Amino acid sequence: MAIRPPLEELNIKTHDKGFYKGFNRFVTVTSKIFVTLVVIWILSDIERSGAMLDAMKNWSYANLNGYYTYSIAFYILVCLTVILWPSFGRIKLGSDPNGKPEFSNFSWFSMIFGAGIGIGVLTYSAAEPLWHLMNNPDIIMSKEIILSSMSSNGIALPQGADVFAFYQDQVAANALAPIDNLVIPKSDEALDTAFRYAFFHWGIGAWATYCLVGICLAFFAYTRGLPLTMRSALAPLFGKHLEGPLGNIIDVAAVIATIFGVAQTIGIGLSSFASGLYSITGISWLVTDAVNPEPTTGALLMSLLVVMCLSMISALSGVGRGVKWLSNINMVLSFLLLAFFLIFGATMFALEMLGKGIFSYVIHLPAMAVTVWDPNTELGAWQTSWSIFYWAWWIAFAPFVGLFLARISKNRTIREFGLIGIVAPSLTLFVWFSLIGGTGIDLELSGIANGKIFDSGLTAQLFEIIGFMLNPAMAGVLSSMVVVLLLTYLVTSADSALLVINTLNAAGEVQVENGSKHIIVWSIAVTAVVGALILAGGLDAITSAMIVAAIPFSFIIILMAISLLKALILDIARARERKL
Repeated sequence: MAIRPPLEELNIKTHDKGFYKGFNRFVTVTSKIFVTLVVIWILSDIERSGAMLDAMKNWSYANLNGYYTYSIAFYILVCLTVILWPSFGRIKLGSDPNGKPEFSNFSWFSMIFGAGIGIGVLTYSAAEPLWHLMNNPDIIMSKEIILSSMSSNGIALPQGADVFAFYQDQVAANALAPIDNLVIPKSDEALDTAFRYAFFHWGIGAWATYCLVGICLAFFAYTRGLPLTMRSALAPLFGKHLEGPLGNIIDVAAVIATIFGVAQTIGIGLSSFASGLYSITGISWLVTDAVNPEPTTGALLMSLLVVMCLSMISALSGVGRGVKWLSNINMVLSFLLLAFFLIFGATMFALEMLGKGIFSYVIHLPAMAVTVWDPNTELGAWQTSWSIFYWAWWIAFAPFVGLFLARISKNRTIREFGLIGIVAPSLTLFVWFSLIGGTGIDLELSGIANGKIFDSGLTAQLFEIIGFMLNPAMAGVLSSMVVVLLLTYLVTSADSALLVINTLNAAGEVQVENGSKHIIVWSIAVTAVVGALILAGGLDAITSAMIVAAIPFSFIIILMAISLLKALILDIARARERKL
């Protein structure tokens, strides 16, 4: 029995006149109604809505640790399979054998990095290695070993005492035998683990998720000729049923996940942006207090208005102009900042951490990718607040980044898309974390910072590091460059998201007659969502909403992966049939 030919036509209904001409009204209107109801619900009772969002986040942490962990592991496995399998990897994402990519490799990579997690790296490259140096699963397990040894020797931990300091005192007093292979906070042993976990969160797990969605969309849009929208990636599973309500629901879920995924990224960026403004200007109303400066609600809302106005202008200019040029600018500024740390930072120490961190990450990746701890334990609490938070963030961000990557990757092969889209950003991020985070760690371990970097807020630690490296005048100049870089990353992420939302609403069409008007509407909508969440609880409320919004789309990505594998396997079978 001959294998049926693949589906190469999907008729998604769009309106033919008026404001919604060229748009699928069900997807567009349903998404707007949902966003409007969320904003009204939050603003009608800010305190209660914030508490409910937090409760939903805690429920997902308590019940979905395993689901999120195994989902990301599955995405990695499928993505690597389609990239490395010879007959899959050589497939061109385009119907013209002689077609050329629209963007140069530099612009392409700049847009991948800028739209992906450019904002987050500015914050977390400084902060995350520092935090993991003080606490991570290896340190927690070492603490448990010490407590068990103390218990078996009849030694009680005094109330409020630090476990590791008390253990070292007991060893010095010969009351307790030394224990091998412990990982002590802020020790040499903790350095390898600190960078391993930072690389784990920002490496292949994130980029395999993005690239899996991007490859699915690009394959079905450019190779099969289906619309560039989320439902098309499920064509081998559901066929023509995707033209109706089922397809509409899938695209609505993608729009909602995109909004809350980009809200998380914008929220972190706004917090860092406001911290940078305070570092430069010293304006008191930007932060809650000078001792432990955290951005005020007013500072976050002001920054939000500036960013979204600029993002709307950039999105209206299109991918080939505003988005492309902003991506190129922030990539140049990023390399300048990285060059500064390479020349003036703790370079040798950072390069040593880079090598050791990558080796440790690669060796431990298979085990880390499938490890799930009980959320009621200290290990589980760490996993939910770090790993599960990141997995939800990458999943919520995946429809936006995946569709954007597909949009800019026509006429590249699956292997080129995947290898460059995973390896290049991951290695770039590892260098960032090693140079910037390593310099911060070196300043602390050498005693120069005297705990001030450790004690500062997550979004302010980069500026604290710069403050210790340079005199006040030069620190102000470099901090100003970082603030500009943050702004360009914020605008790039937000304008790319606006274009993606428009594409999803327009049944995969990039250019639509009323597209500019809808970009303006969605700019206002995204601003309203982020602003309402800031009022409901700041970054915590944004994180809670993002984690909840990621749940339905995580299941859609699983279906997309199965759909892609089915399509590629059937294509091989069809090719064999033709040879017989």
